[in-house]
Amino acid sequence: MKFSGKIIISDIDGTYTGSEAGIKRNNEAIEYFKANGGLFTFASGRVAYNIGTIVPGYDKLVNAPSILCNGSYVYDIKTGQRHNEICLDGEATMPFLKVLHEKFPSVGIRINCQDGYLAAAGNDFIYRELKNYFEEVVQTELEDMNLLGWNKIVLAGEGAEELEAVNQFINETMPSKFEKTYSCRTMLELLAPGATKGAQVKYLKRFLGDVRTYCIGDYENDENMLANADVSACPSSGLQKIIDMCDVVVCPCGEGAIAGLIEKIEKENI
Repeated sequence: MKFSGKIIISDIDGTYTGSEAGIKRNNEAIEYFKANGGLFTFASGRVAYNIGTIVPGYDKLVNAPSILCNGSYVYDIKTGQRHNEICLDGEATMPFLKVLHEKFPSVGIRINCQDGYLAAAGNDFIYRELKNYFEEVVQTELEDMNLLGWNKIVLAGEGAEELEAVNQFINETMPSKFEKTYSCRTMLELLAPGATKGAQVKYLKRFLGDVRTYCIGDYENDENMLANADVSACPSSGLQKIIDMCDVVVCPCGEGAIAGLIEKIEKENI
C-alpha cells in the first residue's frame, strides 16, 4: 500500500486545529492516509485525560500511540497504557518551586500528574485556564502537594516579559535540571531531563519498527520533534524560526496543513 511504513506525527494547536473547514479537510486526508497503509498520531503538550475534549473522535482518528505532555510519555489510547514515561522528581523539585514562587508570586504554577493536575493556590490565570477543562478546579498550597508522578510543570502568566524573566532565572540557577519549552508566549513548561517530543519520536520509531517519520508542528515546543524527524514540516502560519528549519512548508493550519502534507507525501514522494 502506498503509505505503508510511514507515520505522520502532528502537533495539535496551530497545526491540526485552526478552523472547522481545516479540521474537516485534515480528517478526510488522515482517513485516506490510514486507508492506504499509513499511521497517524499526535505529539502535543496535551495530556491523556483531556485530549479527547480538544480533538473530538481522537480515539478513532489515531492508529498509533501518541506523544503527550510535551514528551513526558507515549500513550496508547487502545490499551490505556503509557510507554517510556519520564517523570520529574517531585521531592527534589519542590524546594526550587518554593523559591520560584517567592521570587515571582504572580506567576501561576500547575503540575500535570499521572492522574490529573496540581494547581498552586492564589493564581487567577491558572484557575481560568483549568476551568476550560474541569468543572471543579482544586488549588493547593505548595507544601501540601503530592510529590509523586509529576509529568510536567507549567508556569503561566499574563505577560511574556515576566515569563522570560522566569526563564532567565532558571537558566542562571538550574541550567541542567529541566527540559524547558514554551507552549505559547504565556506558558513555560518544565520537564525532566530527556523528556522531549524528539526523544519520543525516536522511541516511537523503534517501537513501531523503524517507520519513516513525518513530523509537523508550528511552535517552539515542536522544535526538538522536528529536528528528530525523517521529514519535518510546518504550516506557513507557524513561527518563522520553525518554518526556516523545516524540510517542507505547507498551507496555513486553518486551510488543512496535515492534508497539505499528505498531498506532498503522495505527489512528491518525499
